[in-house]
Amino acid sequence: MPAALRGRRRSFRVARGLRRGRSVDVQKGSGLKFISVSALAVIGSGAAIASASGAPAAHPAAAAGGLSITPALIEAKAAVGAGGAVTIANHSKQKLAVTVAARPWKQAVDGAVSPNRRATLGGVGLSDGSFTLAPGEQHKVNVALTSARTLYGALDVIGLPPDAATRKGLVMGYRLIGSLRMDPATPALKLRTAAIKASRGRLVLPTTNRGNTILPVSGTADLKGALGTRRTSVKSMRILPGETVYLPLGATKALPAGAYTAKIVLKQGKQRTTVTRHVRVKR
Repeated sequence: MPAALRGRRRSFRVARGLRRGRSVDVQKGSGLKFISVSALAVIGSGAAIASASGAPAAHPAAAAGGLSITPALIEAKAAVGAGGAVTIANHSKQKLAVTVAARPWKQAVDGAVSPNRRATLGGVGLSDGSFTLAPGEQHKVNVALTSARTLYGALDVIGLPPDAATRKGLVMGYRLIGSLRMDPATPALKLRTAAIKASRGRLVLPTTNRGNTILPVSGTADLKGALGTRRTSVKSMRILPGETVYLPLGATKALPAGAYTAKIVLKQGKQRTTVTRHVRVKR
């Protein structure tokens, strides 16, 4: 997942697969400039949690000439002690004070995900949460579960010059986001849907993940109206356990005004969920 951090607002945009994104944020009155790189992967349309496949070690997150984290993803079956290790390296020409924290994700109704920097992800132990790296130096941080519960979260890594608070002028800092994916030993698949609604010119189906996995959700929707039936595809999207997203069913402008009956089939893993909903399109 990653996007440009513009002004004082932070947001994340994600390209398909494990891709690096670079963004810059200048904090008001601080003279501090952040290069931010996210090591996130697609959940669906614009959302991100963790890689569904591939070798995470081949996809380090790095701010060019600055800080890097390898691998960008730690994935394991949830169990006490499960986890892995990441190596954080300083490729800049200055000493950096580094902090590492495990954060829970926040997921918006459009599926977009970002780390919740106001909270710490419980059930995760780190061997080291703060250290200093000289230019060219690297440090390994072990990550391990302290409980057997399923969880999905982020590793939030920040690197700043040790005297950033007192240094005058523009100060360069780095923020990296890695991914933690502790999958359930036994996946539980359960989706709950609500009434179709119109949102930003689209018909959407609010869908809540009541299971314990982020297996992608996709499907089809048949919209039957006075002029016939239209079939649309439900684009694949990952939903965090306990979260609700709006699955898009199509643009309202493509539909004549009137009443529609929607038969929707959602697929998650081997499970199929079929629901029928009624909606009226207005002009």
